Amino acid sequence: MSKRGRVYNRFFDLKDWEQVNHLNKEIMEDYKMELKQNQKSDGTINQYWSDWRIIMLFIYRKLNNKYILELTKKDFRKFSLWLSEECNLSNARVNRLLSSLRSLLNYCENEDDLEYDNNQAKKVKGLPKKPVRDIVFLTDEQIMKLKNKLVEIGDYQKATLIMLAYDSAGRKNELLQVKKECFYNPNRRYTNKVVGKRGKVFPLVYFDETYRLSQLYLNQRGEDDILDMWVIGTTNKVSISEGTLYNWFLYMNDLLEEIEGKKIGFTVHSFRHTALENYNTGEHYMCKKLGKTDGFTLQELQMLAHHSSSDTTADYLKEKDNELIGQMFGIQIDV
Repeated sequence: MSKRGRVYNRFFDLKDWEQVNHLNKEIMEDYKMELKQNQKSDGTINQYWSDWRIIMLFIYRKLNNKYILELTKKDFRKFSLWLSEECNLSNARVNRLLSSLRSLLNYCENEDDLEYDNNQAKKVKGLPKKPVRDIVFLTDEQIMKLKNKLVEIGDYQKATLIMLAYDSAGRKNELLQVKKECFYNPNRRYTNKVVGKRGKVFPLVYFDETYRLSQLYLNQRGEDDILDMWVIGTTNKVSISEGTLYNWFLYMNDLLEEIEGKKIGFTVHSFRHTALENYNTGEHYMCKKLGKTDGFTLQELQMLAHHSSSDTTADYLKEKDNELIGQMFGIQIDV
């Protein structure tokens, strides 16, 4: 449980999972094969799998481990309420889980062997959309404070991660694709190629401090056969999931809140916004190092962010109308 009293992807328990109805697990496996056959991406399949696992664990814990094809509309309504009221998930997150549930049951309806034609999940409405919460922008100083704290406590992996995120402005899915091999060359300052939105393929850039931290981390990590850069475990290491990455950033947010003594509320996506904003204003440490006191142009940032349009890049930056109006009249507008 985080300090804000929410549950974030902390549903999984191996002992509970071992007790989940084997028929429900078989349906998951069958649909997973269907998605692979339809050439869905690994990221899409893994996200579905994570969602289905939450659903099956709920059925085990709250609905006596029933066969999912025997559930009623009332059962699915309980699932929706459990996610929103007990787990405090956002409406968007709840709706995504409900969508994954409907997709799974739609597959069951289309499978003749299952003889399933009573998909009650279709009748459970999603929750109303809420306005997207404000994006949190961090200062260069705050990021350096967090990095230094992580180094102080010996968590070189997370220190490397946040600096790579800040250097590259990479999306979370892109960060997850980074391999450790690209940090073995002392003259290299870019990662392996990753796949971004719309199938774009490119490396992420990083700089000297990120490389320095990566060497501390890789030495600390020691030898293993895992190619991925980010892992959990000591003796039995495994590559991290999207959920683990999310939880790492929640932990690091709590750490920075302790340092700053105030609520901040950043997420992994905040680093993409922050990097682009600080590169634009010249606050980013690399702007200072390169003498780019006025920052990089919108067109330059568009290339770094791998956006198709500079309009998209502009949407990632802070709204500056009040700042400009304040400059016009020599006043400070804080809202």
